[in-house]
Amino acid sequence: MSQFLTSACNTSKNSLQYRLDSQENYTINQPVNIVFMLENLDVQPLWVLTWYTPLEGLKGRILQVICDGEEILYEGPMVKRGRPTQEDYVLIQPGESVSKEVELSSAYNLPVAAVCQVKFRGTIHDVVREESQIFGAEENYQGLEIPGNMVTFQISPP
Repeated sequence: MSQFLTSACNTSKNSLQYRLDSQENYTINQPVNIVFMLENLDVQPLWVLTWYTPLEGLKGRILQVICDGEEILYEGPMVKRGRPTQEDYVLIQPGESVSKEVELSSAYNLPVAAVCQVKFRGTIHDVVREESQIFGAEENYQGLEIPGNMVTFQISPP
């Protein structure tokens, strides 16, 4: 049976953290790119399932986007999944991070707005310490809520 980070390894949500980065200003009808970074704060390497994170791109309602107080609905692809494979995991060494830039405007109809706020919904669906643990039974996967920041920017008219 697999030993998962949150159950058998006695590790808390403090093992991983995310950071979002964006520009301060964007122009309507231009790409709105943000960077998602996931950092390993643990003393051991961690294998992280990228599903439902920006590390795999925007493939579901993984971000909360609010512009001028109104939540903007996700309009991008929704993906139905089978079992994850090794390629669905990323190895993050202790003290290191992985990152990916995503284009919000490809999945959200972003309006001209004085204030837009974006945050990751904060759940990692599986984290293991050993590569051999990746192929555990799905019912053993342990979600891990992780802390992180919110980015704020504005979208101006052309």
